[in-house]
Amino acid sequence: MSVTYRPMLQSPRFSGGEPRVRILEQPKQRGTRFRYKCEGPSAGSIPGERSSENSRTFPSVQISNVYGQGKVRVSLVTKSEPYKPHPHELVGKDCKDGYYEAEFGPERNIIIFQNLGIQCVKRREVKDAIMQRVARSINPFNVPQDQLLQMDDYDPNVVRLCFQVFLLDESGDYTLALTPIVSNPIYDNRAPTTAELRICRVNRNSGTVKGGDEVFLLCDKVQKDDIEVRFSTQSWEAKGCFSQADVHRQVAIVFKTPPYANVSVTAPVTVAMQLRRPSDQQVSEPMEFRYLPDNKDPHGCQEKKRRLEDIMRSFSSGVNFNRPSLVPWINHSIKQAAPPPAMTSPASVSINHIVPRLFPAHAALGVVPVSAANGHAAQPPGPAPAPQPGADANGGMPLLTETDLLQCLGDDLRGLHGLPGLQSSGGQAQRAPSSGRTARPQGVRPRPPGPAWASRRCRTC
Repeated sequence: MSVTYRPMLQSPRFSGGEPRVRILEQPKQRGTRFRYKCEGPSAGSIPGERSSENSRTFPSVQISNVYGQGKVRVSLVTKSEPYKPHPHELVGKDCKDGYYEAEFGPERNIIIFQNLGIQCVKRREVKDAIMQRVARSINPFNVPQDQLLQMDDYDPNVVRLCFQVFLLDESGDYTLALTPIVSNPIYDNRAPTTAELRICRVNRNSGTVKGGDEVFLLCDKVQKDDIEVRFSTQSWEAKGCFSQADVHRQVAIVFKTPPYANVSVTAPVTVAMQLRRPSDQQVSEPMEFRYLPDNKDPHGCQEKKRRLEDIMRSFSSGVNFNRPSLVPWINHSIKQAAPPPAMTSPASVSINHIVPRLFPAHAALGVVPVSAANGHAAQPPGPAPAPQPGADANGGMPLLTETDLLQCLGDDLRGLHGLPGLQSSGGQAQRAPSSGRTARPQGVRPRPPGPAWASRRCRTC
């Protein structure tokens, strides 16, 4: 360990009042880990209370009204009065037998203690360590020996620093001792009962004002019987609901949020959420938690209904059905469409040439195109034709449409080339040049060769 000095103005011995010592910067109470001997000679360093990640400071003392040389001693004492020597030891430069001791000159009055670490002893070694302190006169407050041997008074997780200053007497010995002073308690960061509380992470930081939202909280080691989750504002405080079984391996807590004081709020409310240890009232750094207003319509039905009403209201107020320019599709829809013209497909034209030869009974009527059979063809002007013998109930013989003929013949129209005066081309019958062959008598059904013709029957025959 090294000692840093700061200059001061020289003054007569004990000028300005009685010599005294005071602490300029206290040690940081939490964040220091006590180490065992097996972990090595280095036990870290005790940081100052103003220490941060960017700026590191250390404990320091100031000696006033002293001109001359002196000696400072730092040792460990118990947390509560009477302050007894603690079995733990200080380690570092200028440390021996468990305590620190160094001299200071007349030109310095502020001493900063750097690289001063704490080394803990095992429970079975506590009595031997106390007897060593007594043998070396390390008993700043002169506690009787019978009290020193009361082992139950020693807390292995808490210590204090005791600062003693000795001045030279006329004979040159350090016999003039100033009143010792003690620092704030220093807690072992490894022990769950005294460690610094810290919230590492939560799965959610908002909930309803009615409470009951489940929150998963990760933290440093805590005692399951000595921890609580606190929600607070300046005028309200409540605790999260959980049991000891909800504390998982001392590093995770599953709890339910408490209801907010006013469940009828209309805007989000931000409160502080933090861990608190009831035994010493130690709290962690707060984390923000937002209470949200109660949503009485979680599916948004009312909002959808309101938006629909607004749309219908704006539509009904902005459209005038009496103005054709605004709704031209209405004017067009009421116009009567002209009947489509009669359509005659090329297939029906060519089929009309072969019907007299194949079906003499339909020769007088001809073939009706598909469009006409479906009712799309317009009726010719004039009186309706007289019904023919053998006509159907509507006054005519069953009409042979091109659909009927194509269903019966299909691709076999290609075989009609054997008929006189006919040839097939692409599935359509066309008139071919006369070959000089005698036509079959009317009424005789042609029989083209091929099994496909024998397997088909006409519906109207």
